[in-house]
Amino acid sequence: MFEQAVQVSEAHRQGAGQMQGTLRMAMKGCPECRTMQMIASPELGTCADCGSRLQVLESDARLA
Repeated sequence: MFEQAVQVSEAHRQGAGQMQGTLRMAMKGCPECRTMQMIASPELGTCADCGSRLQVLESDARLA
């Protein structure tokens, strides 16, 4: 989790000069396990628990 926070912080720092408006964290989640985590890299990857492909979650959505 700490490593993800560092990646997000570094990405924010590098893009700060180009950003406009409010930074909103994007979330990804596993439809099988219903786990969620911040997107901190361009690749979504797979769930560490069950191996399913992770999906981008809508800003106000929760996994059903």
